Amino acid sequence: MDDKEYLKIIGMKIKILRSLKGYSQDDVVDKLDIDKSYYSKVERGLTNPTLLYLKRLSEIFETPLVELVNPNINL
Repeated sequence: MDDKEYLKIIGMKIKILRSLKGYSQDDVVDKLDIDKSYYSKVERGLTNPTLLYLKRLSEIFETPLVELVNPNINL
């Protein structure tokens, strides 16, 4: 799996977790205090989020970080 494919999978997992929690993109952006366009790029797999950013997302979604970043673990 190349890097672009990996980022798309992780972005898709983030989007699914957000939806399962009933959060809008605005809800997550407010909780993280980040720019909405950046978050949208993360969900679409267009940018490489930092480890600390992913850690904060896993806390918001109440999901272990390993589940969030492992492309082989299904939600």
